[in-house]
Amino acid sequence: MIGRLLRSLSGFTVGLFVFGCIFLGAMIKVGNIPQILMPSKDYDYVMENGLKNGQHIKGEIFYSLGSFASEESYTQYENSRTASKTTGYYYMIPVGENGMAAIFVRKDDVEAMETLTEETYYYLMGGDMPQTEISFNGVAVKMDKSLAGLEGAFRDQLEYMGYTDSEVEEMLATYSDGECLVLEGPADMSVMYVMMAVVIAVLALSIFLIVRNYRKELAYDKMKQ
Repeated sequence: MIGRLLRSLSGFTVGLFVFGCIFLGAMIKVGNIPQILMPSKDYDYVMENGLKNGQHIKGEIFYSLGSFASEESYTQYENSRTASKTTGYYYMIPVGENGMAAIFVRKDDVEAMETLTEETYYYLMGGDMPQTEISFNGVAVKMDKSLAGLEGAFRDQLEYMGYTDSEVEEMLATYSDGECLVLEGPADMSVMYVMMAVVIAVLALSIFLIVRNYRKELAYDKMKQ
């Protein structure tokens, strides 16, 4: 049986299968797969129940308490690098009854997020409910694995807002399993779904070819007998 299986493997089918596995592994590492394919929760659910690591959150974010950090990117060469470029900002958002988490907002949505922040503080002072909504589709991840220094900036902002260390720890324990969490999503979800479909198609094709070749080898062995 093992010999027949080995004969059914060609360089093309093995290469196709390995490529699919590597591509899938890369998407899992950088694209929040498979969480992004799981059933999603909306922000209403998050406001009522808090936020947990690994949850897929999809829908409209309707509160913001302001930004506390930015993300920058650059290209590193052998002896130099390009100038840093801001790609987005991290905003504080309420979760649960009295909890806090963060959300990464790309530059295209920053203006709307600033408007939402103003509307949120106006609402907290007795004004109307915020009208601006920010569409989001992504996954809750631990800050310390997302960006170096982000968790420190998050805690510093909470301290600046008047929370004590014990209050912060109680807040996190109640609404995020003790973790500092940030909502992050791929830049273009449609691209992510297309890439996932391509990976599945590649793996399915490689498995189909291996099974087909194995059946041919099995039929050949029966003919010889």
